[in-house]
Amino acid sequence: MELLWLDPNYASILYEAGLRQFEDFMTCSRARVIRRRHNGTRSVALFSLGNLTAYLKREHRVAYKERLRNWWDGYGAVGKSLREWRMLRNVRRAGFAAPTPLACGQQGRRAFLLTLEMEDFVPLDKYVAGATPQELNLLSYRLPHWLARWHAAGFVHPDLYAWHIFVRVTDQEIAVLDLARADQVEEVPWPERWRELALLGVSLREQEELVAYWEQILDSYLNAVSALEARLVLEPRSLAKGAVYRRMERWTKWVARRQQEEEACRVVLDRELYAHKAR
Repeated sequence: MELLWLDPNYASILYEAGLRQFEDFMTCSRARVIRRRHNGTRSVALFSLGNLTAYLKREHRVAYKERLRNWWDGYGAVGKSLREWRMLRNVRRAGFAAPTPLACGQQGRRAFLLTLEMEDFVPLDKYVAGATPQELNLLSYRLPHWLARWHAAGFVHPDLYAWHIFVRVTDQEIAVLDLARADQVEEVPWPERWRELALLGVSLREQEELVAYWEQILDSYLNAVSALEARLVLEPRSLAKGAVYRRMERWTKWVARRQQEEEACRVVLDRELYAHKAR
């Protein structure tokens, strides 16, 4: 099986870069690797397309269990790349900010996804660290309302850590990244909502500036759910909050390890971005 898709709006730029066939993306040596799985099956690379910066995710050996999982979820027997491509298109079509997919493909057990860098957006935890009290107060309202709309649209993100949510520095528009395991369902159940709130809360614990607003964030989320999905109103509210806090305590060490891995990757990314933009 071979699948190849190129965004027609960027096709000429890709052609100029010598990216026409599936193999061109998989063997491109100009991409600078910023993250690689220990077993070498997947990598993420920084890629220059003229004045544009893009990220190239490559799967060198899609696991059979991955293809089975995606088939079971209704995405076909594909790898993470094609599933994420489909989710990016669904999310953007629903009006949420997310990276623009430029190209994707799969051939046998290999696959890739090329996405455009989101200009003026920074990771949520980085934004919080440099925000003013006024900006934090506004964010504590915008973030939970964004998450309530996300869930009302049927979207779920099993990896909703702070580093997978980006904020545009000019107007606080919120974007979501890394949708390889995300899904869209008819109705998001409360346990999944608690899970995502807990992952978000734990991954923000080191940001003391926002911790003080966490109770306010939970209340704003529940208020937004009541307004958007009245049939899902949950009383008493202490039930929902307790479920979130229990999960936060349970996952603290696990998320901390993930956070260390993310920080190590950011060091490499910041260095490569600096070198890339200094050219």
